[in-house]
Amino acid sequence: MSVTRGIYGLSGSGIDVDSMVKVGMMTYQNRYDKMYKQEVKNEWMKEAYTDVYNNLNTFNTSTLSSYKMTSKTSPMLASSSNTTAVTAVANADAATMSHTVTVSKLASNAYMLTGSEKLKRENTDSSASKSVKLKDILFSAAQQKDLADRLAAGTLKDTDTIASFKIADGTQPDSNSAEISFTYADLFSSDQTMNDFASKINASGVNIRASYDATNDAFSLYQKDGGSKNQIILSASSDTTNNAQQNGLTLLNNLNLHQVVQTQDAQTGAMTSSLSTDAFTVSADKQADAAGETGQVVIDGKPYESDTGRVTAGGVTYTLNAIGSTTVSVSQDTDTLVKNVQAFVDDYNKMFDKLTEKYYETQYSDYDVLTKSQENAMTSDQVTKWNEKAKSGLLYHDQTLSKIISAMREAIATPVDSSTSSYNSMMSIGITSSTDQGHLTLDTDKLKKALAADPDCVRNIFAASGDVTTTKNGVTKTTTDYDSEGVLNRISDSLYTNLKTLKSYAGNSTETSDGSTLGTLIETLKTKMSDFQVQMDAYEEQLYDKYDAMETAIQQLSVQLGYISGSSS
Repeated sequence: MSVTRGIYGLSGSGIDVDSMVKVGMMTYQNRYDKMYKQEVKNEWMKEAYTDVYNNLNTFNTSTLSSYKMTSKTSPMLASSSNTTAVTAVANADAATMSHTVTVSKLASNAYMLTGSEKLKRENTDSSASKSVKLKDILFSAAQQKDLADRLAAGTLKDTDTIASFKIADGTQPDSNSAEISFTYADLFSSDQTMNDFASKINASGVNIRASYDATNDAFSLYQKDGGSKNQIILSASSDTTNNAQQNGLTLLNNLNLHQVVQTQDAQTGAMTSSLSTDAFTVSADKQADAAGETGQVVIDGKPYESDTGRVTAGGVTYTLNAIGSTTVSVSQDTDTLVKNVQAFVDDYNKMFDKLTEKYYETQYSDYDVLTKSQENAMTSDQVTKWNEKAKSGLLYHDQTLSKIISAMREAIATPVDSSTSSYNSMMSIGITSSTDQGHLTLDTDKLKKALAADPDCVRNIFAASGDVTTTKNGVTKTTTDYDSEGVLNRISDSLYTNLKTLKSYAGNSTETSDGSTLGTLIETLKTKMSDFQVQMDAYEEQLYDKYDAMETAIQQLSVQLGYISGSSS
């Protein structure tokens, strides 16, 4: 309690005031402890419901949703008779059939690379290294001295551009272009290197990757996208001040760039790369450009083009690896489908078992919420073990859990009427309950037999929408027929409804200010406890005042008796 007092008994009364106050407060303390236990019990309940809510919500929005996807319920397998030429991947919408594929040209990317002559340096005293200065590629020693003299004389400033050129990743207006420029400060104060040069191009916004290979003293430009429209175009700058345009052209031409050309042997299909014979030269009226190749393929008699080396047609994605022909056969991937069904059974059981464990969890009626004074009389380990028992069975035979468990079991057991074959229920494809509570098992042999007879049975049983569209008085309405709905959608619908109930009652976190029924109840109890604590403090104050007055009276009486006793003698 908040009330504190001094030492009692100075009157000689021998009364233990603190103990008497404690006895007097017992009724109040019991009422407070009852509210405290209610508040803590409700916090535990909220925590237990929140845990169930979050597990179910994840199961519904993530786990179940993934099993509704056609990639899980109808995986397909594509095999190529000539994987050197073409490899393929089929999605769930691909038809079970064979496709003829002929590749006549492969897609490639535009690529420029320094030739065998390596980089040319105007300053012949410089060396080839990763830190080679751009100024040495651009200017001879005499030119560098001349620029320094101009800077000293004031006819040139640090911020003046002294070299620039243009780079583009294709023809306008659909391409990106940028002007790459260097000031005197860039080249002489900052001593920018070939690596800095490459970084400037990479940061320019064009779809081209530049790099410098110090080991081989080679510079390269690579267009990130393939195809004939995706190019590397180098041209003169429009800036002619300080000879910037001519210096930019000198830089480009000193890179000694050649186009990298890819060719394929018609007999072996082997790809080889080589440099074009002549290096690119750029002038004020002549640009250097390199383009990629657009791949060409004929699939089932229809021609396709591709800049990426991949073509998707009829639910099959073909990767073009080499010039040549192949047959791509598409079939159901039974092994993967069986694994997916087994994975669903395992995930279902994990969630279902958690629910039934909470629903049937043992209650220990002798273990109630501990009061603060009870906790203070116990060790930390004792409190933990006690609370484990006290929290057990909080959701024993809970109504909402019962509805969820029943809905999940009913969804599994009810046949799917929209499935037209005899394989229209979980039991018919080998999924049955192995316990009275509803834990599932899968007979893989029975599933494989069902798939052989009806390849679409898993997709229909798992994911049929059950939507029914009716038109009345010109108004079209779509409803869901439970009997026609797939098992996963049935479970998902029931979970959606019950999760709303759980959230309304207990929220989806341990926060009490979430507007939920339990959250509001806990907040109300906390307010009542706080108000009652004020009353308790006031009543305790009254008791101490009462015993203060009694002590004072006894002390006065003792003085009076002493005075009378003394005077009579």
